[in-house]
Amino acid sequence: MSRKTNPFRLGLFIIIGVLLFVSVLAILGAGKVFEHSVKMETYLNESVNGLEVGSPIKFRGVKIGTVSQIGFVTDHYVDLSQSALRYVYLLGDLNHKMFKTKEGQELVHALKREVNRGLRARPVSLGLTGQLFLEIDYVDPEKNPPLEITWKPKYIYVPSAPSMMSKVESAVASISDTLEDINKANISEAIEDVRSVAQSMSTFLKNSDTGEISKRLTGTLFEAEKFIARINQLLADPEVDSLMPDVAAAARNLRKVMESSSGDIVAAMKDIRKASESAKNVTGGMEEYLAGPKGTKTLADLSTTLNNISEASDRIKGAAVRFESTLSRVNMTVAGQQGNIEAILDNVRRLMENLRELSSEARQYPSGVLFGDPPKKAPIKQESK
Repeated sequence: MSRKTNPFRLGLFIIIGVLLFVSVLAILGAGKVFEHSVKMETYLNESVNGLEVGSPIKFRGVKIGTVSQIGFVTDHYVDLSQSALRYVYLLGDLNHKMFKTKEGQELVHALKREVNRGLRARPVSLGLTGQLFLEIDYVDPEKNPPLEITWKPKYIYVPSAPSMMSKVESAVASISDTLEDINKANISEAIEDVRSVAQSMSTFLKNSDTGEISKRLTGTLFEAEKFIARINQLLADPEVDSLMPDVAAAARNLRKVMESSSGDIVAAMKDIRKASESAKNVTGGMEEYLAGPKGTKTLADLSTTLNNISEASDRIKGAAVRFESTLSRVNMTVAGQQGNIEAILDNVRRLMENLRELSSEARQYPSGVLFGDPPKKAPIKQESK
């Protein structure tokens, strides 16, 4: 026979089990209930696929909280139809002991100082699983400025920075756009243009006197430097500063004179208009004369005369060049034959001295010069006895 179930024992067992279950839940959740946390929010302008509620928030690898809410800023701050901002809204609970030492405005000011130093929040991958966590770390504040917002954040706000994956995607897109622009551009025509320019520069340098161009360019730069130095010297003169108020006063006086003599100026403008009309009439008469046969003949003669003058100047220029070349060759010849010329002059000097001696002897002994010395007398022989 089966024993009957005791209702009292069954009820007591159920009550004790429920009490134990509630006690376990209370013990496990007591830390969460009495745990002090700080709310932090940030906004991301990229996809957060892989980041979920409960994902850790880490500061340089140390867990300091968890993500408690993921949504859009249009659900909290802006209207979807009135704003173009489509940021992702992230709310996190920071429960690390580093936040327990500061409260209220002190914590807000401390975080603002850190944000100015480059504190940013960005999603980081846990590995190959695709799971993300929110990392808070320091980056270059100039290269990672905060996102534009038009509202005042409700909780502590930490600006975001682009994730590494977002930067890689942006770099790949930029490279792709650059390659597409290169493909659209006509590279062969650009290369041909560069080659043409290079050939033109080479021809110009071959046909030009580069030394003369360099000298002229150097001289021009030197003169410009002297001119600038002179201007600086003039501007540095204290008298220039004292002249500026006088110039301003003169300008004001000139304006007063112009305003007070506006009627005279109008009359002068009328006279100038009449004079310009007279000049226009004279110009018209000149144009009619030039359009006539006499004017045409005069212009033809003038053109012929100018051509003759140009040809004469070219011939004079050529003759001057040839004369300069001849003088150069003469100088070179004289310089090369200087030793021979000195020897010839020395021989001429000796010849003149010999001629001088000969003429002196001719005046003293003309017969000796013409017939030479007399013959020597023969010795007289004595006769033997």
